[in-house]
Amino acid sequence: MMVSFVKSYNEGKSRVEFLLVNFDYYDGNEYLAQIFNEEYGFCVCDKYNGIWFEIIHICLGDCIYEMLWHEDVGNVIYSIEQSQNANDLLEERLSKVIDIVNKRIQHKS
Repeated sequence: MMVSFVKSYNEGKSRVEFLLVNFDYYDGNEYLAQIFNEEYGFCVCDKYNGIWFEIIHICLGDCIYEMLWHEDVGNVIYSIEQSQNANDLLEERLSKVIDIVNKRIQHKS
């Protein structure tokens, strides 16, 4: 199965989020952070571990993305800055990162 994402608006949090589909892994966001680093130069700036969740902040200058894994939801990523431009840029970058993930999965098969 191919990994993909779904863009949605979380009214409760007032933000645009990208939910990863076919990629529900506790350590999946660490892998994505590594690819964001390889492709764009993002670095992990904060990491929080809870009982049922993990949050990783990746940063590139003023651009900060929050990557959330929660046992009930799976893997979600969103931009801290919720401007149209920031969300469009995240969607573009995430699309490339997901393409890389899918190529690596196919290569291992």
